[in-house]
Amino acid sequence: MATGAWCSTCGQETDVRLPTLRHYMRDVTGSLVAVDGKRWRTLSALITKPGFLTQEYFRGRRKYYVRPARMFLVLSLILFAVLRLTTNPIQFDDTAANGERKAGTAVVNVREVGNEISFGDALTLGLDRDLQIVVKGSSNVVFDAIRRRAEHFNRLSSTEKGEQLSSGFIRYAPYAMFVLLPVFAWLQQVSYLGRSRSYPGRPKRYIEHLVYATHLHCVMFLAAIVALLVPFAWIRWLILAGL
Repeated sequence: MATGAWCSTCGQETDVRLPTLRHYMRDVTGSLVAVDGKRWRTLSALITKPGFLTQEYFRGRRKYYVRPARMFLVLSLILFAVLRLTTNPIQFDDTAANGERKAGTAVVNVREVGNEISFGDALTLGLDRDLQIVVKGSSNVVFDAIRRRAEHFNRLSSTEKGEQLSSGFIRYAPYAMFVLLPVFAWLQQVSYLGRSRSYPGRPKRYIEHLVYATHLHCVMFLAAIVALLVPFAWIRWLILAGL
């Protein structure tokens, strides 16, 4: 049985009474703004020396920093939330060169589209110059469902199509990043196979590459967030140069 203010085994407080509102708010604000807190310590290391952050994880010093997976998830959600707030829907414009577009808006010239993507001989997807999705292939449950979705998209106006593509990208891109992260780590590991003599200090286990890849993506997410929020173009160029 614990005799002090804290349990020596798990660190739980022995005083289980509900805190007052003043103590509760002090705990909340203290954890958010404390200079020596995990969040600020992790962000500082991520900005100044991300490689050190990975090495600290390998050394087992994990209590003092936010875990890589949690940091990746939080920063990716913040990034795409900022994208939603700071960018406008894609515009499909036949006169994209006229300069009449809002800042932060991507303009796609319809004269440059029309490529097709083939999935073997079974299915071909294309986009014609009228921004109509063309689906070619045999008839089955999966391909027929794709055709129905394409027909619904084709009935939309150009503005609605741009809004759908933009919202779809922001909605599903975080999931794609989360799925592709392990693939990136695997490719990173494969790139060093058979080169242990040239790179004796490189990690060999997959999980080590995954941790490094996670920290690397977090650096890029943080840089992208700052670049989207700052109003000065020269700061954005400095961020890109730093990467």
